[in-house]
Amino acid sequence: MLYRCELTAVITLPERIVQRIREEASKLGITSEEYIIELITQKLDPRNKAVEYIEATEELLEQAKEELKRSNIRQAAEKIRVLQH
Repeated sequence: MLYRCELTAVITLPERIVQRIREEASKLGITSEEYIIELITQKLDPRNKAVEYIEATEELLEQAKEELKRSNIRQAAEKIRVLQH
């Protein structure tokens, strides 16, 4: 199974790992992307963690704008929904 991070990378993960990410994210009421960001940033000091979240948020907003330019409202809305968590 491929996990695709939209603009920057493709990461190949075993299907079981992808499923586990989805399950854990669902338990927390967040997206898989948010869960991965949380895992990666959890050991950062609060200031650096805030910077990572701000940069991720800016990237999601840009992705939403691009989706709207392509008239892909569903994908744009999904990006915005992620930001509301």
